[in-house]
Amino acid sequence: MPPKRRPISVEWAKSLVGLSMKVPDYWWDGCKGYRLHDGVIDSYCEISQRWNLLLDTKEDDALYLMAYEAIYKYADFDSSTYNEFQLTQQPIRDGDDEIETETKKYYRTEPDEWDEVVIEDGDTDTGGRPIEPLEWEGDEEFTVKITDEELDSLRDERGEIRFEKVFQWCCPKFGDDNDQTLYEFQAARMRNYMRKRVLENGYKPRYYKGDKVITGDHVARFYGACLCRMIHGGRSIDQIFSTREIMDAVPSIREAMTKACLEDLTTCLHYSDDWDVECGGDWDDIYDDPKVVGPPGTAKHRLKHGLLEDGYNKRWRAIVNFGKWITTDESRVGGWYHSCMTIGPEPKPIRTGATIHTVCITTGPLSTFKLFARVYGGQFDEDIPEINDYGKYKMISLYDLMLDPFKHKGHCVVMDSAYMSDAMCQVGREEWKINMVGTCQTNRTGAGSLGKATVAARGIKVGTHQSVMYQHKDKPITYAIWADNNYVKTLSNFHGPNLLRGGIQRKLRDPVTHRRNKDFTDVDCPEQQWVYCQTYHLIDKGNGSEAKYDLSTESHLHGWSPKLASRFFNMNLNNAYNIYKYLYTNKVYFGFAPVINLNVHSCSKTIDVIRAVGIHRLVLETDHEDIQNIQSSMERGIDIISNALDCTPAELIRITNNNINDLYNISI
Repeated sequence: MPPKRRPISVEWAKSLVGLSMKVPDYWWDGCKGYRLHDGVIDSYCEISQRWNLLLDTKEDDALYLMAYEAIYKYADFDSSTYNEFQLTQQPIRDGDDEIETETKKYYRTEPDEWDEVVIEDGDTDTGGRPIEPLEWEGDEEFTVKITDEELDSLRDERGEIRFEKVFQWCCPKFGDDNDQTLYEFQAARMRNYMRKRVLENGYKPRYYKGDKVITGDHVARFYGACLCRMIHGGRSIDQIFSTREIMDAVPSIREAMTKACLEDLTTCLHYSDDWDVECGGDWDDIYDDPKVVGPPGTAKHRLKHGLLEDGYNKRWRAIVNFGKWITTDESRVGGWYHSCMTIGPEPKPIRTGATIHTVCITTGPLSTFKLFARVYGGQFDEDIPEINDYGKYKMISLYDLMLDPFKHKGHCVVMDSAYMSDAMCQVGREEWKINMVGTCQTNRTGAGSLGKATVAARGIKVGTHQSVMYQHKDKPITYAIWADNNYVKTLSNFHGPNLLRGGIQRKLRDPVTHRRNKDFTDVDCPEQQWVYCQTYHLIDKGNGSEAKYDLSTESHLHGWSPKLASRFFNMNLNNAYNIYKYLYTNKVYFGFAPVINLNVHSCSKTIDVIRAVGIHRLVLETDHEDIQNIQSSMERGIDIISNALDCTPAELIRITNNNINDLYNISI
C-alpha cells in the first residue's frame, strides 16, 4: 500500500484559529446560491485534520468542519487581520522544512529570531552584519573537458569542427567499456522488443522482414526524422509520405527511410528490456541481444527510461570542468497526463504526474548547458529513500542526489521555491558547504510572516520596487521581499542585507493609466534578488525550448518513455550546441615564420612543435621587412612544414588559408 500522507502540523493548524471567513451558500451540501456568510475559524480537530467554522450569527451556533482547501479559498482577504495568518497554498505538514542529517537536525526558524534591516534613502547600501560566502578555489566558469585526440575527431577533412560530430560526442555511452553508442544501444532494445511483440502479440512488421533488422544507423535516421517532424509542425506519418498533398510531404524524411520503416521504428520504440520470458523460457534462446535492465530497486516509473536518463547524466558531467555557479529548477513533464503511467487500473506507478528536476550552467560561455536531469515520481518515487534518508521531506533527498557532485567545494547554487527554506540554507552552508540563494515560500522561513505583515502595514504595492529585508540574529541567512510585478521573496545563506542602487532596469507603470513606460528606468533591488534575476531566467527558457517535441506515435503502449527520450535528446542538442560554440570560438592558432622559427639552431625542435600543433591550428607568416624576401621565405617554409606534417604543399596552403580566414574573418 502507498504510504499515508504526513499529518498536518498541529502548531501551524492552531495558529489559524481566529481567521475571518466568507463562505458561499454552495459550500454546504444540498445548497445553492452565492450569498456569503461571515464566520471565523473556531478550533482545529487533530483527529479529522480539519478546522471548525463558526458563523457570525446568533441563529446558528453549530460548528462546521472545513478542509484546508476550503479555508484557503474562502478566507476573508479584506479582513484587517488577514496578513497576521500564515496561509499557504498547501497545508504545512509535520516534517516540512525539517532536515535530519548524520550530525544534527535542522528546523525552520522562529519569527522572533529575525531582525528587520532598514536601509533608508541616502544611507549606505549595506546594513546588518556582513555575511561572507564560502570560499571557492576553482575557476569561475565551466569549460569543456576534451583531449586533443577527441578534438581532432570532431573535425572534417578541412579541419572544421562539425556540429553533428560534437553532438555524437556528447551522446551517452553504454556497455561495460563504454564502447556502445546511443543508437546501437537503443537499436538492440528495439530489436528485442520487436521480437517480443511478434511472438506474444502477433505483431507483423511492415519493413523489418526476413534478414532486415534494426541497426544503429536506422535509429539515428529515426531521430533525424523526429527533428524534421518537429520543424514541420508534427505532421503524421501519412502526411509525411503523402503523394497527393505536396505541401504536407516532408522530402528529407522520405529520402531517409520508407514509410513502412518509420512505422515499425515508431511502434517498437523501447529503451529497456523490462519484461520476462513467458513460461520460464531462456532469454538467449529467443532474443539475439542480451537482456539489459535497470539495477535492482529502480523506481517503477524509471524502469523503461532509467538507463537512458543515467547515461545522459553521466556523459554530460564527464565532458565539462566544473565552474562556480549552477542553477536548479523543476518543470512539469509535458504530456504526462496522457500517459498509461497515470491512466488505467491500480496500482499506478505515478499517481500525481511527474516533474523533471535539472541542474544547469547559467553563466559563462556554456550558459544553459544541462549537467543533470531527473524525472521525479512524487512521493511514491521508490529510488529516493534508498539514496538518502534526510528527514521526512522527500524533496530534500532528491536535492541531495542532484547536488552530490558539487558538495564541499564552495559552489554557488541558484534555486527556486521548490527547494529553498530556512532548513535548506542551514544544511547547504553547514553540511554541504554550498552557497545557496533562491526564491522562498512565505511558510518556509521564520521571517515570512514578519515580511508579510510589514508589507501590509507600510502599504507597499506591487510595481513600486520597494524592498523589505530581514536578517537572522545568529545564522548567516537573509530574507528579502521585493515589490516587482509581484512580491518576490528570496532567501540566501551567503548575502547580507545589501541593496543595489539602480541595480536592475524595469519599465515602470504609470500610477494612473497602469501602462508601462516605453523606456527602462534603473531601480533599486536587494543584492540576492539581482543574482537570482541574472541567472534563473536562462534555465527557464532552456526548459521551455527543450520541451518542444512532438512524438505523436502510433504506439499506445509507450506514451511516457518516448516523450522523455525526446526531452533528453533535445537537451543533448542544446548541450552539443553550447559545446560547439565554445570549441569553435576558442580556437588557438600558432604562427610560424621561417626567418624566426625555422633557423638552423632550432629547426629540429621547431619541427617537433609543428607536429604537436597540427595543421589545423597552424598559420604561415613571414616577418620580413623586405618584400623581396617574402616569396623565397614562404616557399622554404611550405617545403619544410609540409614534409614535417607529411602532406602536400597544396594541401598545406589550402588548410592554412582556411585557418587565416577563421582567425581574421577574411576570405582568401
